Amino acid sequence: MAQPDPSVNGDGQIIRLLVVDDHGLVRDSVSAVLNTEQGIEVVGTASDADEAIRKAIELKPAVVLMDIDMPGASCFDAIRIIRSRLPDTLFVLFTAYAHDDYLDQALRVKANGFVLKHDGLASLAQAVRCVAAGGFHCSSLLMKRLVVDSKQIRLATPLHSRLSALSPRERELLRILAQGLSLKEAASLLGISYKTADKQKTSLMAKLDIHDRVELARYAIREGVIQA
Repeated sequence: MAQPDPSVNGDGQIIRLLVVDDHGLVRDSVSAVLNTEQGIEVVGTASDADEAIRKAIELKPAVVLMDIDMPGASCFDAIRIIRSRLPDTLFVLFTAYAHDDYLDQALRVKANGFVLKHDGLASLAQAVRCVAAGGFHCSSLLMKRLVVDSKQIRLATPLHSRLSALSPRERELLRILAQGLSLKEAASLLGISYKTADKQKTSLMAKLDIHDRVELARYAIREGVIQA
């Protein structure tokens, strides 16, 4: 979404930024680049949502740039907690995945920006400046999924849980695989052949639009299929 893009916030002050990502290389790279941007100062970093809460309360950043998909506590819960202590804090979420459920949750907690990682580092600086100036920033790829009017920003199509699209057997297979068991072990537990289990795994991953075992486990935890 196009918004004014000043290098400082509305008070003419440097934008104090907290960067949160569980991958050290990403966190360090993003922090290093954004710290060279005019009008932006990275005042701290965190590796998960729990640390983000502690660092935000301690450092009082104007903007928190936070990865969505991290182990441990949910970034959305972190936003609620930080905002309860620091109501003026602004939040830009970034992720490698363009799932509607992520976008829906971001809107529900009233995040101020949503950026896809493949947009590049320049888009993060733009997002930080935009929200600091009072705007809402969203990757152009995602804007077609949103309706923006005078009342609110919402998904153009109401979200239906992808989990509900799974058959009972696919859901059970998801639960087993998300616990770290192999496909062979899952097939044995379900009393089906390896070939059948493989077909069901392919089907459930296609329905969920998830093609990585780690992300599959994280999704299962978020949806309450298994416990963290």
